[in-house]
Amino acid sequence: MLFGQLIAADPGLIRGTSVAIITLVVLVIVLGTVGFAILFRRHGEAAIRDVAPDGLAGLTVQAGTLLVHIDDRLRAGDDELGFAIAQFGADAAKPFAAVLANARATIAEAFHLKQKLDDAFSDSDQDARQWTQQIIALCGQAESALDAQEAAFAARRRSEANAGATLADLRSRIAAESARVDSARATVADLAKKYAKSTFADVAGNPDDAARQLAAATTAADAAAPGISASGVSDVDATLQECGQAEHRAAQLLDAVDTTASALADADDALATLVTKTDADLTEAHDERDQAPDADTGKTIIDAIALVVKELTAARTSTAPANPVAALGAIGDAVSQLDTALASARNQAQRLDHARAALTGTLIAATSQIAAVHAFIGNNGGGVEARTRLAEAERQLMLARAAVDPVEALDTARSSVTYSRDADALARYNSMGARQ
Repeated sequence: MLFGQLIAADPGLIRGTSVAIITLVVLVIVLGTVGFAILFRRHGEAAIRDVAPDGLAGLTVQAGTLLVHIDDRLRAGDDELGFAIAQFGADAAKPFAAVLANARATIAEAFHLKQKLDDAFSDSDQDARQWTQQIIALCGQAESALDAQEAAFAARRRSEANAGATLADLRSRIAAESARVDSARATVADLAKKYAKSTFADVAGNPDDAARQLAAATTAADAAAPGISASGVSDVDATLQECGQAEHRAAQLLDAVDTTASALADADDALATLVTKTDADLTEAHDERDQAPDADTGKTIIDAIALVVKELTAARTSTAPANPVAALGAIGDAVSQLDTALASARNQAQRLDHARAALTGTLIAATSQIAAVHAFIGNNGGGVEARTRLAEAERQLMLARAAVDPVEALDTARSSVTYSRDADALARYNSMGARQ
């Protein structure tokens, strides 16, 4: 999980970091155009010409490569942050957390520009070139910030004289995570009894992977111990860093198991609520069907009702292992069609009530899908298109949660689900290609 170690070390820091990420994303989006106009007038255009291949096609390839590189580097930054906390403490790690938050906001804007280039609307060559150049500049900005912060930590580690305390803290963390492995295995076994394998497949091997990471961390800790001096500087930074990163990866793997179990339980609850609410909607829909102003409208309502009934029946009678996230999506899609069919017959108050009722389940479906794709790309990699759709799904989800109008929030949350599904399909397609 993002900044998992920070949660344990300093809950206030992670809350502040989350607020900072959202604030920075909004600021980058609002101010991006003005800022980049200045950037390119002063520095950007000439600098990009110096390093980029000629032509828009070359720029596009470079932008995609940079986005994947920086996205991977930000993911690796979580491991580095966990080790920084272990070595220097949460307070000393705050600047690094802030740099990561800044870089994530910067790359979120870069991915948003990439999504604009990928959308169904035709862009002029001038717009496409400018946006692609902005993506390259944003990636460079994020990488420079990460380079500077990592260099600062490297310099501090070289002069760090507290290696003994760092090692003791790491051993304590290894022991704590090791105690979670059997519980994670039991959780996976419980998930296998209740849910379709596809719902937890991406974390099914996490307990064993975590055990291997913890074994590697222990080996590194044992290797570092003889080189630690009771006084003065100890030249074991690289070994301690290897230990800390392995321990942090193990913690992330175990956290992912818990998160998946929690998400599926939330989806179960949301599905039960949605089914009950949709039954009531069907009764209302039948009344509105009988009052349809014309035959075409009546047929549209009838077809939408039939689809909702079909999905509700499938959810209730399926003998296959449960997939509450997929059921939420299927019923949600059917209800969306019914809402569209009934839109002209409903007043504003009714539309708001129905949107509020559907929103909770849609947000849960979007959150669960995004988490699954994020984990899949972290474990298997993914091309720039998959990462772009994932970033857009995350952006849409953030906007949905911030929207005041429930109808707008529901539409945006549904858009997030769509983008996350596209990201999942693209990431899995990329993974199949990589294995061939």
